[in-house]
Amino acid sequence: MKTDKQIYTLLGADPDFLRVLTDGIAVRGAYLFEALDVKGLERRTDGVLIPRAVDEDIWVMEFQAQADPLIYHRLLLEMALVGERHPQRVVRGFVLFAEATLDPCTEPWHGLMTRDPQPPLRRAYLPEVLKRLAREAPDHPLLGVFLPYLEADLERLRRQAPTVYRQLQASALPEASRRHCVAVFQSWLMARFKSLSLEEILKMLGELTPLEETRAYKELVAKGVTIGRQEGRQEGRQEGRQQGRRREARRLVLLLLQRRIGVVPAAQQRCIAALSVEQLESLGAALLDFQDRSELDAWLAEH
Repeated sequence: MKTDKQIYTLLGADPDFLRVLTDGIAVRGAYLFEALDVKGLERRTDGVLIPRAVDEDIWVMEFQAQADPLIYHRLLLEMALVGERHPQRVVRGFVLFAEATLDPCTEPWHGLMTRDPQPPLRRAYLPEVLKRLAREAPDHPLLGVFLPYLEADLERLRRQAPTVYRQLQASALPEASRRHCVAVFQSWLMARFKSLSLEEILKMLGELTPLEETRAYKELVAKGVTIGRQEGRQEGRQEGRQQGRRREARRLVLLLLQRRIGVVPAAQQRCIAALSVEQLESLGAALLDFQDRSELDAWLAEH
């Protein structure tokens, strides 16, 4: 299950999430958390933490879910190149490993991290971070967000997901932080239940009623029934089901977009209204990774 983008989303969503997942890195005020195309590298640095306060350190962050014996060397190179952009700032590096066994313990950096109280590089192991969080703050919303990531048994996950989803929606987090939590939770849930559509996932969570119970479906089927002939009734039912499915998919996509990026302008709504059911379902899966309205614009332009 791919997790990188979701981890970076959480790191950038809330200062408390940042502190927890980095095992203590704190920012006093506002900060940017962005991906940078670093000059001199043929890749993008996915997580660069830039505090607004110029006297605070910049952090180049990596989430490592696969074995890479050169991760520390690569991180040091990224730090140096980011430092060229910000020559007046201190630049440090951090790696969050999905498992402790993925840490290559490269010297001299590994030894330096254990001896120096403020080393240029820091690292943490996600299972240890979450276990500590469960002991110290068992009601923390991040534990709910990580449920699809941690729970191996799909049947237990299916039973627990609706309760956790409701708790995330009702949490006392700032609106933007709560929206990011819900989006990451839904994204990971879809990755675990690959055979289910977005509509089926949201039904599982109690977000939608079955299509056959929706007002749009009943109205459209009723129109088909009035045709009078058996063939007409059958065609009407089929047309009602198809149109009802499209309306419900469009309503669902607009609902999720509003929660993810805010109010959807009328021009974009018109574009969405013209999409087929298949395109709407594709957009419904893609929007869980949207950060702002420009990504919706790019998706609509492409499709």
